[in-house]
Amino acid sequence: MPRQKCSTLALAAACLAGLPSAAHSQLPPVTSVSSPNSNIFDPKTAPIIVIHVGAHRLVLVPRTVAGAQVIHLNPSDSKTNQDFSHLITSTIAGAAAAPSGEFHIRGSHGQYTYYLDGAPLPASVSGSFSDLIDPKNIETLRVLTGGFPAQYGNNLAAVFDVTARAGKTGPPGGFLQQNVAQYGIADSAAQVSGGIPHFSYFVSGLRTFSQRRLDPVTQMPLHDSGRDSVVFGKFDLSAGANDKIVLDTARTNAFLQFPNDAVQQAAGRNVTQREDGDFANLIWRHAGGPQNLTVALYSHQSRLRYLGDPSHDLIGATTDAPLTSAFEDRTANYIGLRTDATRKIGERHKLGYGFDLSTVTGGEHFTLLTNTDADPANTASTVDNHDLSGGDQSFYLQDDWTPGRFLVNYGVRYDRHKTDTTTSQVSPRLNLTYTANSRDKFHAYYNRLFQPASIEDIRRLDPNAVPFKPERDSFYEVGYQHDNGGITTSLSAYYKTVQDVIDENILGGTQIREPFNVQKGYVRGLEFAVDGSLTRNLSFYANYARSWARAAGDFTGGLTPQGAPPGYFYEDHDQTHTASLGLAYEKHGQSINLDGEYGSGFPYGQSDAGLPNFYRVPAHFIFNLQVATRIGRGQLALSAFNLLNHGYVIKQASQFSDREWGQGRTVGVKWTQNF
Repeated sequence: MPRQKCSTLALAAACLAGLPSAAHSQLPPVTSVSSPNSNIFDPKTAPIIVIHVGAHRLVLVPRTVAGAQVIHLNPSDSKTNQDFSHLITSTIAGAAAAPSGEFHIRGSHGQYTYYLDGAPLPASVSGSFSDLIDPKNIETLRVLTGGFPAQYGNNLAAVFDVTARAGKTGPPGGFLQQNVAQYGIADSAAQVSGGIPHFSYFVSGLRTFSQRRLDPVTQMPLHDSGRDSVVFGKFDLSAGANDKIVLDTARTNAFLQFPNDAVQQAAGRNVTQREDGDFANLIWRHAGGPQNLTVALYSHQSRLRYLGDPSHDLIGATTDAPLTSAFEDRTANYIGLRTDATRKIGERHKLGYGFDLSTVTGGEHFTLLTNTDADPANTASTVDNHDLSGGDQSFYLQDDWTPGRFLVNYGVRYDRHKTDTTTSQVSPRLNLTYTANSRDKFHAYYNRLFQPASIEDIRRLDPNAVPFKPERDSFYEVGYQHDNGGITTSLSAYYKTVQDVIDENILGGTQIREPFNVQKGYVRGLEFAVDGSLTRNLSFYANYARSWARAAGDFTGGLTPQGAPPGYFYEDHDQTHTASLGLAYEKHGQSINLDGEYGSGFPYGQSDAGLPNFYRVPAHFIFNLQVATRIGRGQLALSAFNLLNHGYVIKQASQFSDREWGQGRTVGVKWTQNF
């Protein structure tokens, strides 16, 4: 390549100049949907994806079993401005970007389990739009999408196992950071860490503001501001040669507006939501001799207040269309105790066992008002005021057996979930990995899964509704991985049969989501991934996934129409083709990153025969660019999200979701000052 006589930032400015304008705001044409004929204790062998979360460089070096990826970022990785959802959708095969920071992995609705430094992190109350974990606070992220050891339960479309950043012995150090971008985006962040012998600390703060907080119903955001703040701290105490005590704690709060269309904006519609949460994990680790032990006491409190603007939605209406107003005050308080232990037995066996006990309390105060004309006397109401209570108990036993070239992870777990009713399941797990030689690995998994809906998700809006049921799955996967000269290629195929599929829809005229069950379903897919380094300074990755997620049978629970559609239909979160790619170059303190995401579109609508989700929104392909240069102890970065300004609909309005547009080109500048 010829040598360029311009700086990295100048090159970026040239790339951003003269790009095409946004697409017109009318809905693009639609297309018809065609009919389809580890060991977690040992990172060297675990069937996981590991993401070292950081700033601007993606250097991909796989190190685990077939089908897995290991993504290393630049060591000065505290400067990332990605949110958690973009981090996942831009790197994980089969992860499809959905509206307002959501994502779907392997045809799932959104059933994820989070762990922080070995302690569970329960989900926030239903309807929250705040991230549980901010990437700036992550040191290592392990992502499991299959081959789950018996250690893991609850929601298992994916497991996000986070190791938070920690301080180091020495004087305080950290950084200050400011990012500004289009749509009124302003992000301020700070981190400081340090320590003395036997004790270290890490503290961070983040405050963000945007005039495009949620994906809007039109291309031009209207009534769409939001602000978020997060304060996080991690404190490590060495209590002897073999013992460590860790405290993770955080406080979050957010205020956001729900977007309007032009008619709603003219009428002065003002729907808002406030979110608050805090968590604390106290963890004791003992490592010494043949047995290791972790004991974690965890808690998580969250609250959501939704205000549906009755003064404009119900009074003075001039349309015959149904109008709605909703009010909600929802709280959930989790307290739990978890233990994980391992014991080495001989040369070829490592036994793992433990339990997880948790309780949840809280409350749901909900009112839904509907009106079909301009007369307030014709308003009808649906009310749900009740306390939340329940809990989960689980126990597991597993073994890692290494006969010859095989790694055999096998085990069993028992889960008991209590809400209005009590359900339970015994789940066997078997995960095999065969190392043929230094370059080739094969794997095969069978996992029985039990996935209850979070207790705080369940509402009692219809007294005659069938009780909400947990989802029960049988998961199968086979795969192959080949490593050749630092470039790793992997191919996986998976199939999952589902009983009592969990999904959710939007209550009419609101942004409140209501879960429901579909009698049965299946998910199947193929995934291909390749990554590595082209030169010492240039790395790359690319992945592609083909997915089918379909359901059939009776709709039960929630406020969905009861009964069964005619035959199998695509679920609204199914995306047939999903792909992502990335290139990263870094030399002498300057870097360029280019990544792209492709999605063939989510389904919506209904066929003439009554089959749901018969059409799809058009496909989209967006590119994102970031360039950065080091200046003394600081770094200046210029970024462009959706570089080509491609206008696209993420989801179209249906009984399962509202219409939402993807984000247009967003140019930003970020300065980071280290100290």
